[in-house]
Amino acid sequence: MGTVSRTAAPLSLQECKVRASLLLKELCSSDTSRASRAAERLRALPVFAALSPGELLARRDSVQRKHALAVIAREQGFASWAELKDAREEDATPGVDFEALLSRVGGLFLNRWFSSYEEALASLRADGGYLFPFRRQFFVCEASLLTTLGVDLADADWALAGPDWVAPLDRAAHDRLAVRLARLAPPPRAMKRTPSPSPRKAPMSSDEAPVETPSQPSGGKSSRAELKRAYKEKPPTMGVFAVRNHANGKVLVGSSLNLPGALNRIRFELTTGMPRIPALLEDWKRYGADSFSFDVLDVLPPSEEPGADPKEELLVLEALWLERLKPYGDAGYNELPPA
Repeated sequence: MGTVSRTAAPLSLQECKVRASLLLKELCSSDTSRASRAAERLRALPVFAALSPGELLARRDSVQRKHALAVIAREQGFASWAELKDAREEDATPGVDFEALLSRVGGLFLNRWFSSYEEALASLRADGGYLFPFRRQFFVCEASLLTTLGVDLADADWALAGPDWVAPLDRAAHDRLAVRLARLAPPPRAMKRTPSPSPRKAPMSSDEAPVETPSQPSGGKSSRAELKRAYKEKPPTMGVFAVRNHANGKVLVGSSLNLPGALNRIRFELTTGMPRIPALLEDWKRYGADSFSFDVLDVLPPSEEPGADPKEELLVLEALWLERLKPYGDAGYNELPPA
């Protein structure tokens, strides 16, 4: 067993995976001190214990993700990654995919949407309803939406948990409701979008990068099909990005399952004057495009686990960068997180 006490606040499984990825990045860093610290942490494993930090760095190509995961497990007080994973999965409450739930009713209901939890809570207190999270936003719905989804609001657990899903009055009742709500969401396959018949997507239509179709010689249909198939088979780069204003030092930090598409979308919004991020657009007009750069801060490697959903792991990685750069107020364009 490791030396870290299990009485400390446990990391989620997703954050453990992110920390393993960061450990591998540090091991391969050009910064000697960072790489040496990573090597020293890896020496906690029996397979590397006999090596000095320098010897481990000399053979760092042999270090695999499973080794980094084992280090994180030991630092969390577990003998192996498998033991940590089993413990976290036993403790985990099933997540509720509110996006999938809302897809079942489409636009039939007029919910109240807010960018911050404080605004949503104020609306809940003033006008009633039920408050739920949605990606990085919050919405308040009426009871009719829940009953349409098949929710039994007469269930005693709703009275115990209260109408605020983010801050429930009774955690056990909330967890029981989460299990029931999770069963109401459509399966992932049902959420798949029907592909467009067009060979190209309209630029900036979503976070997905547009398919660039090069000019083809006459009779090149098979080549075009091969290019499209290769694009679909190669997953887009996931990770954390930054839009930097070099005139005043402010920065916007975000994450995406498709980094090229996300950066292209923001660039398009700024060049066409779309005010999705008003402060950023104002500075874009004031200082000009040449004062800005669009950078990739960190890349999330594809999961080795079949069918794994990288969204939560990506949010953890983004949170680490937000904590590092603190892009709020005079320092950036991000909104302050809820207290």
